[in-house]
Amino acid sequence: MIRNVIISALTALVLIGCFGTTHNFMIRFDDIEGLRKNDQVFFNKTPIGVVKDVEYTDSGSYLVKVAVDDQYSSLPKDSSTFYIDSHPEAEGQKAIRIIQVQEDGNIIGKNAIVVGQTKYEAIYGRIASKFRKNVGVIESEINEFLKGLQNLTQDEQIKQIERQLDKILAEIESLSVQMKHRLETEILPRIREQIEELRRRLGELGKEKKLKYVDQKIKTITAKL
Repeated sequence: MIRNVIISALTALVLIGCFGTTHNFMIRFDDIEGLRKNDQVFFNKTPIGVVKDVEYTDSGSYLVKVAVDDQYSSLPKDSSTFYIDSHPEAEGQKAIRIIQVQEDGNIIGKNAIVVGQTKYEAIYGRIASKFRKNVGVIESEINEFLKGLQNLTQDEQIKQIERQLDKILAEIESLSVQMKHRLETEILPRIREQIEELRRRLGELGKEKKLKYVDQKIKTITAKL
C-alpha cells in the first residue's frame, strides 16, 4: 500500500512537472470523499491531469480545481460526466474520473465551473444512455451500482434508488420490446431485491414508510412495461 501511494505521488509530481501548459477548470462536488490536492485526473483509463486545489465554499459544496495537460484539453467537454472514484493503482487514494456518455458537447473553457456527480449517478448515467443502444451491455454496471449501494446510509440508498428509477422512467418510452422484456425480467428483479432488503431493515426501525415514493415509481414502471 505504501509503495502504491509513493508511486502515485511521484506520478502526480511528474505530471505536474511535464505539463508545459495546462488547461485549468473547476468541478463542483457536494462531497469530495477524501479527494486531495495532487490526486490524479483520468479520462476513462488515461491519466490526463492532476488536482491543483480543493476549496470549501460558503454554500456547503466544494470547488475542485484541476489542471489538464493541453494535449488532452479537448477531451473533457461540458457534456462529460465527472465523478470521484478510487485510484486504480494506489490503495486508499482517490482520483477524478471523466467519462464521455454523450457524443456532443463543447470543450470546457479555461477556469469554467462544471458540476460533478457521485460515482453511482455517473454509473447510472452510462446505463441510461446505453438503454437505447444495447441493453445487453448494462448488466455488469447494474451489478456495480447495486453493490455500491451497500456502502451508503439507508437514506442515501433511498435517494439513489429513487434517482435510478426516475432515469428508467425517463428512458422507458424509447425502449424496444426486447429491451423492455430484459428490463422486466432481469434488471428490475435485482432492484426489487435491494428494495426488499432495505424495507426489511427499515421495518425493524419502524421506518418502512420512507419507501413510499420508491414503491410508487416501481408501480409506474411496471405499468409502462
